[in-house]
Amino acid sequence: MWRYSGMTRPSIRRSEPDGCVLDSRLPGSGIIASSVHSIWRPTAYHYNIALDAVGRDNKSAIDELILLHRDMRSHSIREDTITFNTLLNGCRRLGAWAYFREVEAQMRKRDRWGITRMDVTSWATLIQGYRECQDWEAVDRCVAEATSSCREWYKSQSEDGAERGIKPSTELWSAIVSIYAVRDMVSQAVASRRIMQGFDLSMNAYTFAPIFAALHRMRRSLVRQKKDAWQAIELALDEYEAMRKSNVTPNATILTNLALTIGLNNTFADTSCAQGGQDERVLARLRDVDSTVARELEAMLSRSHDPHTYAVLLNLGGRSGAVDDVRAVWSSLINEMKFSWTVAKQPLLNSLTFSAYMNALISCKRYNEATTAFYAHVTPMSTSSTQLGRPGIDTPILIGADQSVYNASLQAFARADRHRMCVHILRRMVNSDIQPSALSVRNSMLPPDIDAQKDKPARYTRRWSLPLMIARNMWSVIIESRQREWARNPSGLTGHLFGEQLPVIVNDVAAQLIRTAAYARNVEFGEQIFDALNKEAAFFGMTSQGHHDSATTSNRFPEDLQCAPNVRTYTSMITLYCNIADLTGVNRIWTQMVNDGIEPTLHTYTSLVAAMHKVALRKRWKRSREHAEQSDRSTPAWDPVDGSGESPIPDESRVYESSKDGSVQYVWSLTAQDATIRSVEDRAVGSDVEDSTAQQSDDNVELGLDIPLSTLLLRYHSLRIQDAASSVHKDQEPQASLIDKSVAQDIERVMRVCRAVELKGLKPDARFHAALADFFETCGDNKSAELVRQHMESSS
Repeated sequence: MWRYSGMTRPSIRRSEPDGCVLDSRLPGSGIIASSVHSIWRPTAYHYNIALDAVGRDNKSAIDELILLHRDMRSHSIREDTITFNTLLNGCRRLGAWAYFREVEAQMRKRDRWGITRMDVTSWATLIQGYRECQDWEAVDRCVAEATSSCREWYKSQSEDGAERGIKPSTELWSAIVSIYAVRDMVSQAVASRRIMQGFDLSMNAYTFAPIFAALHRMRRSLVRQKKDAWQAIELALDEYEAMRKSNVTPNATILTNLALTIGLNNTFADTSCAQGGQDERVLARLRDVDSTVARELEAMLSRSHDPHTYAVLLNLGGRSGAVDDVRAVWSSLINEMKFSWTVAKQPLLNSLTFSAYMNALISCKRYNEATTAFYAHVTPMSTSSTQLGRPGIDTPILIGADQSVYNASLQAFARADRHRMCVHILRRMVNSDIQPSALSVRNSMLPPDIDAQKDKPARYTRRWSLPLMIARNMWSVIIESRQREWARNPSGLTGHLFGEQLPVIVNDVAAQLIRTAAYARNVEFGEQIFDALNKEAAFFGMTSQGHHDSATTSNRFPEDLQCAPNVRTYTSMITLYCNIADLTGVNRIWTQMVNDGIEPTLHTYTSLVAAMHKVALRKRWKRSREHAEQSDRSTPAWDPVDGSGESPIPDESRVYESSKDGSVQYVWSLTAQDATIRSVEDRAVGSDVEDSTAQQSDDNVELGLDIPLSTLLLRYHSLRIQDAASSVHKDQEPQASLIDKSVAQDIERVMRVCRAVELKGLKPDARFHAALADFFETCGDNKSAELVRQHMESSS
C-alpha cells in the first residue's frame, strides 16, 4: 500500500511520518482527503517527495503527476521552488512538454510576485528541458536570462553586498557550455567557458568534453570543405592549456577528441605553416600537446578497455608515419581480446578501430598489409560457423562492418593496383544493405601508387586510366544501388530526402568514368554515365547550375557532393566525341553546356580544338586520296575547306556573334574547322603577331594558354604544312605561290605560340618538345630538330 521515494530527508524533528505517501493507483487511495488527513497533515515537503518519485518512475503517466499536483493545491498547500523544479524535471523525464511550459509560466509568475524564487536548478532544468524538445528559441531565451541574472548577482556582490539575481554554479554553466557545443556554436561555447572562469567557478571534465567534441566536428567540416582548419586547432590548443591551468584531469573522451582535432594530418594548412612567426609558435605548441596526448593515451591502455583510445593511437601512428607504432598498438588490441579476462563495455574490434588501423596502414603506404588485414578480420579464408564463433586464440573476426571499413578497404585495394577486388567489395556492400557513398566510388577509382609497388615494373603512362571492363563492372553495381533509390521518388520531389542521404553519382566521379569511356572510344558507356548524372541531379533537385531555383539546393551540399553537370563533366563529354571525331555530338554537348549557363574553360577549348583537328585531318586525307586516284589534272588539287572551292579563310564574322543581352559570345562552326581553330588560337595567344608584349584583349586573358593546348597547336600547324607540301605539283605555279603564303602563315603562327609560351613562363614537357622537333623536320630543318631532341633528353 505504501511506495517510498528513495530520497533521504534532513535530520530534523517532525511529528508527522516522513517519506511515505499513498499510491494513487492502488485501492483506497481516494481516502487521502478523509481518513489520512485526520491522522496527519501533509506539507510541501511530502508532496515534493511524491512528485519526485512519480517523475523518476518510467512506468508513470503524466496524468498521475498532474493529479498529484492538483491534489496538492486542493489542500491549499503552496508550492515552493523545490516543487516547481521537481515538476519541471518530472515533465522533462516523461516528455510532457505542454505541461512543462504551463509549470514554467506559473513559476515565472510567482517569481515576479515575489512568492517563490527561481534558483540555479530552475534555470538548468529549463535549459535542459527545452534542449531535449529542441525548442532552440526558448533555449536562447533562458540562457540569456540566466546569464543576465548571474551577472546581476556578481555585480551586487561587488557593490553593496545585497544579493540580487542568482548565484552562478558549475552545473548551470556547464549546461550552457554544452548547449552551445551541441549546436556547433564553438565561439559561444568557448566564450561561456571563459565567463565561467571569470566567475571563479570550478570546472571539471564534463565542462571541457563538449567543447573538444565541437572542435573535432568543426575541424572535420573545414577539412571536408577544403578550408583551412588551423582555427579549430588553435582553439583546441588554447582550451587544452586552460584545462591544464584549472587542474582538470582529461578523460578518454577529451583526449580522443583532442587528438582527432590536432593529431590528424591537415594538408590544407601547409601554406600557412611556412610563413613563420606566430605559425611557428603554434606548430611548437602543437608538437608538445601532440606528444603529451599520445603519452596519456598510452598510459590509459593499461587501466581502461576503450576502443576509442586504440583508434586515436592508431590515427596518431598513421599521421606520423610510424608503421612500427601502428603494428604495436594493433598487436596490443588483438592480445587483449585473446588473453584478457576483463569484460570491456564495448567490443575492442569494431568498425572504428579496424577502419583506423587500415587508414593508418594506408597513410604509411602499406597497402598489401592493409589488404591482408581485411582478408584476416573481415573476409576470413575459412567461413565455417564453428570457427567464426569460437572465442579461443584464433584470429578475431569483425562482425557488422560498416561503411568506414569498406571505404578504407576500397582505398587499400585500389592503391595496391587490385581494382578487380574493389568491384567485389562494392557488390558485398550492396548485398549487405550498405549504400556506397561518393567516397566509396572515389576510393575504388584511385590510381595505383607506383612508388609503393616496387616489385612491379613502371608500366603506366603519365595519365592513368581505369580499365574499361573494370569501370563497367563498377558502374553496374553503382547504378543498381541508385536505381533503387530513384524508384522511390520518380517525380523528383526531394524535400524530405536531404536529411537521409547524400548524392553518390557526383561530378568528379562521372567525369572520371566518362574519360575512361573516351579513352576506349565507347560512346554508349559515356552517354549512360551522363544520363545517370542528370537523373541524380534531378533526384536531389539540382537540374542545372545555371538555374536560380537550384542554387539553394546546391548550397545544401558541399562542393565535392554536387551532382549537377559542371564544366568538368561537359569537357569529358566533349573529349568523348572528340576521340571519335563526331562534331555532331560535340555540337549537341556544347549547346547544352551553353544553355545551362556554364562557361567553357581552357581544357574545354583544348578538347574542341582536338576534335576540329581530327575532322580536318580526315578531310585532308580523303582529299589527298581522291587526288591520287584522279588522272585529270584540270581538277583543283587543293580544297582547304570542304571541296567546294571556297576561300581557305572564311569570314571571321561567323566566329563571333551577339547574344540576346548584347554581349559577345564565342560560337563555332561545324564546317569551318580551320577558322575555328585559328579563332581559339587568337584568343589564347593573341591576335597581333608582331606584338610580343602582354597587350592582350579581355577574351585572351580569360582563356589563357597552357602546354597541352600549345602542343596541340604545334601538331596542327605541322600537319597543315605537311598537307600543303604534299599537294604541290611542279607544273602548277599559281597553286605553289598560294601554298607558300599559307605555309608562311602557319610558320609564323608556330613562332607566335613559342613566344607566348616563353612570355607566360610555362614549362614545356616532353610532348611539347617532340611536337616542336616534328615541326622543324616538317620544314626541312633537321639540325634544329636534333637540337630540340638533345635538349629534351638533357632536361629529362
